Amino acid sequence: MRGAEPSWYSLSMLDSEEIPTSTLDNTQFITAVSHLYRAEMNRMSVWRHRLDVTSNWTVILATALTTFTLGSVDVPHYTLLLGLALVMISILLEGRRYRHLHHSKWRLYLIESGFFSNILSPARRSEPSPDWRRLLAADLRHTHFSISWFTGMRLRLRRNYLMVIGFMSAVWVAKLFIHPTRAPGLHEFYSRLHVGDFIPPWIVAVTAVLFLGSAVVLGLTCPSAEELEDWSVHYHRRRVEVEDDQD
Repeated sequence: MRGAEPSWYSLSMLDSEEIPTSTLDNTQFITAVSHLYRAEMNRMSVWRHRLDVTSNWTVILATALTTFTLGSVDVPHYTLLLGLALVMISILLEGRRYRHLHHSKWRLYLIESGFFSNILSPARRSEPSPDWRRLLAADLRHTHFSISWFTGMRLRLRRNYLMVIGFMSAVWVAKLFIHPTRAPGLHEFYSRLHVGDFIPPWIVAVTAVLFLGSAVVLGLTCPSAEELEDWSVHYHRRRVEVEDDQD
């Protein structure tokens, strides 16, 4: 029955103005929030680990492919283009994973700034983040990501993958210049861009320029991680959104 719900559940259904400061002395409330914090810390660690695994494998892939391609004249240059396609898939995966990591950090910020900070140093007049319980409860009921998948992908591109793409592209250009023999001029270099008898050089050239240009623009125009993880901005924006939903 509803009347048998523990006090911390009832408190979570109230607005922040209706929750007295004395709830910090409620054992059940503290226990519940502490367990939630441990769960979110574990969730954040899992997503952080998944990001690291993808990045590590991408670096290994780039190193192996560049070494293999430059090590033999018989290896075609488009092997590196296939490697760049795999790198792009890794970026797409990391965009989603960073989105979840960012969401976990947001929940941890609410608990740390609103709950633990007030336990360690109780506010004399009012809580530093008075709406943290309301915002956290709303997010637990209906998950709300603070950034889009596309923004997460752009950030990972900026932080890690621009260097990987630049490195593999430089090796690809070097491969075209030196194998099978050193290209005497740009015309010979351009003629080597073809992929077998199926794809002419101009399609490869246009695709490569568009891919590299798009990667550079998307990466360099993305806000930094410090800006995306400025939780004070998310706090005020989310507070307004929750108030609008309740109205």
